[in-house]
Amino acid sequence: MSMVINKLDIRFFEVYLSCNDFFRTIIESQSTQPAMVTENKRIFFMKTHKCASSTVQNILMRFGHMENLDFLLPNMNNYIGNPKHFNTSMISNNYSTVDGKFDMFVHHTRYSQEIKSVMRYGTIYVTILREPTALFQSIYSFYHFDKKYKCNLTEFITNRLSNKSSTNQIKRYSNKLGINQMNWDLGMDTNDFENIEMINKHINMIERDFDFVMIFEYLDASLVLFAHFMQWPLEQMAYLPLNTRNNTYKQILSNDDVNRLIQVNMADNMLYTRFVQKFKEMINKYGIEKLKKGIKSLMAINQEILEMCVQSVANKGYARTTSYKLKANAKTMCKYIAMNELKYTSHLREIQYERQKKYNALDKLMNDN
Repeated sequence: MSMVINKLDIRFFEVYLSCNDFFRTIIESQSTQPAMVTENKRIFFMKTHKCASSTVQNILMRFGHMENLDFLLPNMNNYIGNPKHFNTSMISNNYSTVDGKFDMFVHHTRYSQEIKSVMRYGTIYVTILREPTALFQSIYSFYHFDKKYKCNLTEFITNRLSNKSSTNQIKRYSNKLGINQMNWDLGMDTNDFENIEMINKHINMIERDFDFVMIFEYLDASLVLFAHFMQWPLEQMAYLPLNTRNNTYKQILSNDDVNRLIQVNMADNMLYTRFVQKFKEMINKYGIEKLKKGIKSLMAINQEILEMCVQSVANKGYARTTSYKLKANAKTMCKYIAMNELKYTSHLREIQYERQKKYNALDKLMNDN
């Protein structure tokens, strides 16, 4: 172990789980803070598009996997609903639970309060937001809107977002991607996107329903505060950025273009502004100097993970997102921390499917006359 890990007094150890033929990596902190608090193990994470949500999701999947928690999993791919709002008919029987309720829900969906009916008692509701103009630029590039609309972003703003009438005629890409993306993911009706009263009503609902809202532009600060909120050791927040791209693919926009994006994403701008203010209040309560120390520690942990696990970094993922080539002798923990969403989801499906099969066999045995 390097000096960084020794200073943080962290021990990594692996326990072989013979039944599932995989290693479980546990990060044990020697700090005075309790390693885990039972009531803060259950999480609904509203995975917003292009808001570093895949990175946060990986942190939560590793936690739930390590703790052997019950995930609400998509039957295939990585969506449970969207464009439709979540409803309980979307739950697959293949990955169900004894009581029909779950500890973890971390995949793409479209928020509805029906989610509360399938999450176990004590669930913490979490999401992450991003500055709306940067978010729209990211979505436009990542999902290749230029091919759908046959124009680059600047031309799209000039020709398709130039007035209210033309903006309203734009259909959502794949029926789920477009303007005011965060409010869309959070369940808002598109007919309310320009109604200030309804926007505020929806934002108030989000403020009531969600316990913790991260901010993309301050991801490390968000994770330090989240670890404190959950009473988890900071080491639990270790990450490698997933599903991200460098700024090479970002188009430079004029002030007029940026202002137009702010106007058409009015609902998202109001949402983001509200929660940035709440985020600042959270920082003031926690303490800015204490937060800076936490950020420094998290950066050191992440650097240690990078050096311990990664041989090289490339842009070979979907849409040239960051991908990692692991070292030949990398620990099992490294495999999970660098694993993309689809692969990790498939792994969790296998675990829960096998568990469900054993439950069903036992039920059948006890019900046979």
